[in-house]
Amino acid sequence: MNEKINFKENEFGYIEYKSKNPYEFYQIFNELDQAEPQDSFGWLIFPEKGKKPYPVAVCVHGSDNWSGHHHEHILNFLENGIAVFRVHSFDSRGVASTAEDQLAVTAAMMMVDAVEPLKFLSRHPDINPKRIGITGWSLGGIVAFYSAWEPIMEILAPEGERFCAHLPIYPATFLQPDEHRWSKAPILSLVGEVDDYTPASLVKDLTKQMQENGANADVYEFKNGHHSFDSINPVTFWPDALAIREKFAQLASDGSINFTTDKGEIMSANSFEDRVKIFETGEIVFGAHTGGEWQLRREAMAKALDFMKKNLLQ
Repeated sequence: MNEKINFKENEFGYIEYKSKNPYEFYQIFNELDQAEPQDSFGWLIFPEKGKKPYPVAVCVHGSDNWSGHHHEHILNFLENGIAVFRVHSFDSRGVASTAEDQLAVTAAMMMVDAVEPLKFLSRHPDINPKRIGITGWSLGGIVAFYSAWEPIMEILAPEGERFCAHLPIYPATFLQPDEHRWSKAPILSLVGEVDDYTPASLVKDLTKQMQENGANADVYEFKNGHHSFDSINPVTFWPDALAIREKFAQLASDGSINFTTDKGEIMSANSFEDRVKIFETGEIVFGAHTGGEWQLRREAMAKALDFMKKNLLQ
């Protein structure tokens, strides 16, 4: 899609690129060529001090778009010599937030938005193509997590470009793959013990399965941490937040997703219409807490930076 994007030395800043709008993973696997084209953009930011070719952290926001604590992480990366590519999936589509409407912009769309920069940044003369990692928060954490799943990367990056490290932060890992083929790159998920928005139990259970299948995956759990434990905002309950239940949906090797209701009914989740039907079952949970605490913030910032330094700078 972006083969014509080529860079000169010392070229950075605002970058427009082509993406796609597959609604679910199923469209990535089976209908990507037919998916609606999307004009996307991001910001490539070089550190003030660092050694070329730079390592890069591709950063993906959550359901509330870019927030202050995301930029604190970004600043930490930059101050330690790591360049950043900040993906703007919502702004590219004219969407402010999906916290109360998860139908507007999906993880599948954001997956394409994040993998395309991996490919064109690999051609940048000032960037080390073997040191491009990814991090994301909440909805963006889904992207940071499942971009380590080889079947989807074989579709989105068939020439073999891969992220060298994955740092999902309180990701919604509700998709349980039938096929456990994962990147050999390190994957560290940062989760909150009492997160009722994107439950830590799903991340821990799936990570255990990944480990049993040879993935270099781990979880770090913050005691008493809520969703957005790295935020400066105090813990607050949001009654209209669309929360994830402690229940997996099955992700097949062709990208199709099946959800089993409490009554035992199997429902597909492969389109906008499918999502609406699932919402109508009444099994969707509303209401969740978000917010941080000073000590957890400090710990989270340090943990994220240590992981990126270890895997992008060494």
